[in-house]
Amino acid sequence: MTPERASYCVVQQPALRLLRHCQLAIAPITRQLLFLKNILWLTLLLAGCASAAATATPTPALGPLPTMPAEPTARPAGPAPTVAAQGAMLPGRMLFVQGGNLWLWEGDTGRQLTSSGDAFQPAWSPDGRRIAYIQRVTSFSDLLVMRAEGGEPLRLTQDGPDSSVYSYERIYASTWAFYPAWSPDGAMIAFASQAGPPGGAPAAEFRISLFATPAEAGAERTQLYADDGGHVGRLAYAPDGQSIAFAFGPAGDDAPTIYRYSVAGGSAAPFPGALAQSYDPAWNPDGRWLAFAARSNGRTDVFAIRSNGPWPEGHPGSGGSGATVQLTSLGTARAPAFSPDGKQMAFLAIAPGGNSFDLWVLDLDAGADGTLAPGQLRQLTQGMALDADSGVAWGR
Repeated sequence: MTPERASYCVVQQPALRLLRHCQLAIAPITRQLLFLKNILWLTLLLAGCASAAATATPTPALGPLPTMPAEPTARPAGPAPTVAAQGAMLPGRMLFVQGGNLWLWEGDTGRQLTSSGDAFQPAWSPDGRRIAYIQRVTSFSDLLVMRAEGGEPLRLTQDGPDSSVYSYERIYASTWAFYPAWSPDGAMIAFASQAGPPGGAPAAEFRISLFATPAEAGAERTQLYADDGGHVGRLAYAPDGQSIAFAFGPAGDDAPTIYRYSVAGGSAAPFPGALAQSYDPAWNPDGRWLAFAARSNGRTDVFAIRSNGPWPEGHPGSGGSGATVQLTSLGTARAPAFSPDGKQMAFLAIAPGGNSFDLWVLDLDAGADGTLAPGQLRQLTQGMALDADSGVAWGR
């Protein structure tokens, strides 16, 4: 696919290669490759580990695909993997994932929060007291909530089937939950999931849809939006609670893009002005800007678009694409997250000459006329091999 200079886990849709770390491998299945190719997008357990040059970037992820549960990627030279950066005292707290474990950045350094190896896609509650995340195990995943200080998590979904782990019955009973996002009042959590187990023979008839559930024990989840033409991916509640931006991956060959779901109207449509091959949406705190990753010509960078459309004619920001601003130029950046005060943006990227994702922070220059421009860029971690699909969560 690409040169063999650097190898890292890339997220592909769908992944059609059976990898050693996927736990669905059973003898009858390995003898039926065609069957595997039809069900693996449903299981969403594979990370397509491909080779790529340092300037190439992963294909957009619209299904959660696990990274290799391994030690940080070895570097041929230079400092050992680190989660501390001088002069990087930051507001609030950030969450990110390495090898299925949650990590916390607070102040000017990071530390590991969990050690179960099955925690992905964390999201802060608006008050910073709780963390929603996905527990991914063999053949299913669940939505859990834990207190920020630790303790026993609360399980909000019960997707685990009763059938034997390595069985066809378990494949047909598999249900998944992905990409939690809190409502601004902290009462609800939106997420991506299936309406039910897959159908067909093989089990390939399904769609990943938009759901929401109260953030409390015993609550029932509600399907908000479904589209037979594709899948819902990473999502983000708008700060006013009136809409949800989400990545939409067409089932065919069309490019993924960003959609906006109207809470009041119960409908969704492409986000006006969003670039082709865009994903990983994230709102800034006042809701004026939506950041996202977009892929073009083998490179992926972070852009931002005004939520209320293009600039008026004659406005300083009206040149070029109008509402869209390019914020990074590394060519390997994705998973943006704004700081609580909106003055900075965190994201994940592969450093030039590197082979795995690390955590970066970009200062943002907001003009009095409403424009947005990139400022100083800092790399916070080195050699951490972070899970790009789990992204970054920046909370209070």
